[in-house]
Amino acid sequence: MNFLGHARLSLAGSDNFLFGNLIADGVRGSDLSDWSPEVEAGIRFHRRCDAVIDAHPETRWLLTQVPPSSRRVAGIAFDMMWDHLLAAEMHDDDIERLYRLLAREEVPSRLSSLIEWIQVRDALRRYRELEFTLATIASIGERMTARRRLRQTSDTCQTSDTRNERHMHKVGSLDAGANPLADMTPWLADNRAMLEDSFARLWPDMLALRQPA
Repeated sequence: MNFLGHARLSLAGSDNFLFGNLIADGVRGSDLSDWSPEVEAGIRFHRRCDAVIDAHPETRWLLTQVPPSSRRVAGIAFDMMWDHLLAAEMHDDDIERLYRLLAREEVPSRLSSLIEWIQVRDALRRYRELEFTLATIASIGERMTARRRLRQTSDTCQTSDTRNERHMHKVGSLDAGANPLADMTPWLADNRAMLEDSFARLWPDMLALRQPA
């Protein structure tokens, strides 16, 4: 799930718990001792939710429905579409709480540019717009494509077969210029109703994970 999905599941908790859920994708490793107990609990809850949704039968079924060329990145698109569906249900007071929290607390450096992008574009509200959500998905794909180009350019300067094998394992068979997320956006638009139905079957199982207030 993306920001709104994790936020929706943790709004009943403290600000620190909510903050941990929002920044978890920018935190690496299992040693979370640098964080307060409540933030640590939020990070671990985020990771638990991700594991549940990735293994959920509905997610696995959806992966069989997407174009084969986009299956490797479909999870990213699903996360964004779930935020699109949830955005319509989010109260403005809750969204303002998220913005205040992200502005007040220091986020991990690897998330700083993303948080700035979200704030400048008021993305947490604009996810209500399908067109904006699809454009964001395509933009994420373009950034991924740029990183692949950079890695492959770097590889041309290397002579180690072992290193090249590791690199190819990381990027798989995707062409350096391909943007499978952008290619997937027409399918997402055409199948929005199916995605909404699928999410309606998936979401109750996620709500069951919520922490008591």
